Formats: sequence, C-alpha cells, structure tokens
Amino acid sequence: MQKQNLKQKLGLNITPQQIQFLGLLQIPITSLNARIQEEIEDNPALEESEELENLDPESNINDHYKTYNNFNEPVPDFQLSNHEESLQDHLKKQILLFNLSERDLLLIEYLIDSLDDSGYLNRDLYSIASDIEISLGIQYSEKEVSESLLIIQKLEPFGVGARSLQECLMIQLKNKQESNIIKLAIKILETNYNAFSKKNFELILKSINISKSRLSKVYEIIEKLNPYPASNFNENTRTEYIVPDFKILHIDGKQTLIVNKSDISNLAVNSHYLKLQKETSDLKTKKFLKDKIDAALWFKEAISQRNQTLFKVMNVIFSIQQKYFVTSDESDMLPMKLADISEVTGLDLSTISRVSNSKYVETHFGTFLLKDLFSEAYRKDNGEVVSTNAIKKKLSEIIEKEDKKNPYTDELLCELLGESEYFISRRTVAKYRDKLNIRSSKYRRLL
Repeated sequence: MQKQNLKQKLGLNITPQQIQFLGLLQIPITSLNARIQEEIEDNPALEESEELENLDPESNINDHYKTYNNFNEPVPDFQLSNHEESLQDHLKKQILLFNLSERDLLLIEYLIDSLDDSGYLNRDLYSIASDIEISLGIQYSEKEVSESLLIIQKLEPFGVGARSLQECLMIQLKNKQESNIIKLAIKILETNYNAFSKKNFELILKSINISKSRLSKVYEIIEKLNPYPASNFNENTRTEYIVPDFKILHIDGKQTLIVNKSDISNLAVNSHYLKLQKETSDLKTKKFLKDKIDAALWFKEAISQRNQTLFKVMNVIFSIQQKYFVTSDESDMLPMKLADISEVTGLDLSTISRVSNSKYVETHFGTFLLKDLFSEAYRKDNGEVVSTNAIKKKLSEIIEKEDKKNPYTDELLCELLGESEYFISRRTVAKYRDKLNIRSSKYRRLL
C-alpha cells in the first residue's frame, strides 16, 4: 500500500512583473532611456506626456535633495573614432602591391581572415592547411602556409600575423631601423624571453654579458611596442560615455544631491486607447485594450517607483559619506556596507545591490562607480574604526614612494602598514594590491 506524506514548504514566488521591476532598478540611466523607448514602441497604449510631473519623490526630503532631467549635455550615440575599414580590408589592400599568383593570394587572404581581433593567428599551420583542403578542395603544404604568413608579417600595422607575444614584439623590432640596440633587443627576446618577461635582470646580464644601462635601454624600447597591433581596427571597440545617475553639487556653500532621470520620464496612457476601451463592445478587442492599458499603467508606475527607490538609497549614502564628498580625502570615507543602507531604508539587500550596481555618481573631484563608496570596516588597536579604503590609499602611497630598483615585497608592505596601525596579513595586502591594479614586486622592478 502506497504511503502518503504531507509536507509543508515555505517558498517565494516572484511574478514576471517583479522580475521586470528588478531589471529596471538595476540598469543605469544610459540603458533606461533605450528601455523606455522600447516599451513605448511595443505598447501603443503607452506614450510620452508633455506634462511635467512632481520632481520630488519624497515630500519629507529637504530642498537640498533634488531630481533633475538631463543635467548632462546630450550624449551622441555614435562612435567617434570609427575606422571605415577593418583590419582585414587594410591588410588585403597592401598585399595587392605584391606580385602574387591567384593560388598564393587565396591562401594569404584566408590567413588574414583567420586573424583575431588583436591581429594574432591563434591556429596552427597544419589545421589551417587542412581546413582549406576540406572547404575549398585546394591542398597547401605547411611550408606554403608558413611562407604566406611571413608575407603578412611584413604588412602594417607591424606585429600582425604573430602567433605569440614574443613573436609579435620581434616582428615590430625587425621592422624598425636597424641599430646595435635593436639587434640586442631581438637577441634578448630570442634567447632570454622568459627571463625578460619576469624581469630577471641578473640572469640576462649574466647570460649576455651587457651593462645595466644597455639592458635598461632595451626595456625602454620594448615597452613602447604595441602588444595588440590591431587594436585600432577592433570593430568591437567603441567610445564609452559615462552618464552619471547621481550628481553632487556645491550650491551656496551647501551640498546638493541631484538624481538624474530619463529623457522620457513623463509617461502617460494614450487617451485614444482609453476611449476605445469604453466604447467597444467586442470582447476580444476590449481584452486586448485592457491588457495594453494595464501594462502601460504598470510600467509608468514602475519607472516612478524606480526613481523613488534610487532617491531613497542615494540619500542615505549621501548622508553617510557627506564629509568625503566635501574633502575628497579617502581617509574621510566611512565604512559602509549594503546592510547599513538596508537598515536605514528598510529595503532588501538585493534591492540595495541592484541600485548600486553599474551606477555612477559625479562629484567635484571626479566621476566614479557608486559601489566604490562601499567598504568594510577596520578597527585599529586604539579603537578607531576606519574604512578599508583608507588602508588601500596608504598602501598605494607606500608603493608609490618605494625604491623601484628594490621594490617592497608583500611581507615588507605588511610591516610598513603596521607602522600606521594597519595590521593586516600578507594575503590581504596582495588582495588590496590587486584591487589597486598594482603588480607584485617582481614586476615593479626597474634597473
């Protein structure tokens, strides 16, 4: 006989509209404009209204907190530095200057089309020869493919057609005006590439028997080369425009928080659709109109709710970090976590996270991500609580002043931070250093 069990489960079901609202909350202002326009195009019952709405989402907020439409200059949606030709087109024009047979030309063009966005060839020659035979029915030997690749490596920008960074740098050096220092640089890359890339100066000096000044000159020349020779032709590269979601101004000696809103912030339900809904007697038409009108009303309310939520969260952040916004000194930045904002606003942690994600704030000392204002707390031995950003700033200052011929190791950095009563582990130093985009001592060395 089959046993019957009764189980009680507690679960949370999120409706499609809730998911849609969370999506609206997360996207920055630059994406919001496009999202509203998309909704207007999809739903004929929704339209842009010419009437101005109340810009202050919370009447109990004082006059120093405002919202504003479009405080920035109009941002062009086109790419400023757009190349008319691709890397492939640029290279194929150059090979027309060579006296090539149709067979050789086909192979070279195939190789050009096989280059990646950086200009590298990431496939072995045997695989390329096999692919051509399968797809075009033409047989090429590896020697023919190799010779064709050498022709590509003579084209500009120099470095294209390389199969590794080492080869890319050597191609660029070989296309420079010949000199003793260029010959030396090529020799070092050929014979001591690993030691060169790891800045093992002692091994290179011992292996080649040259002076430190000449080795320093070699590093200076090679570090000016382009490791991504096709970067200027990368079609995926476009100019990024930062439009801040918040702006903090100094007006009459007081700080003012401005919340940027969409260009299309005043939404309304199409009056014609409302009239049709009342007049029509066809059930299918009435249902269609009702669905569209309900969707329009919900979206209009969702945008309004989004603005209020952003306002509410940023207001608390602004209050906590007010001193930092005046001085711009990171030592004045207070520790702040998502939970701190959640406690004051009563909003869920995930909501705070979505508000701070991908949003920018503009201040008198720069524009930066809102999430950069969040940091953990560190308690000194004297009881003082500071932001971990203050420790990162001190770490950056110590490294900036170090002797680059003998840079500090992470262990030594721990000791130096301890002098300022920041007692953290070597592992934490390495983590903070990575967040600051500072390389390890081995790669900070200079001759």
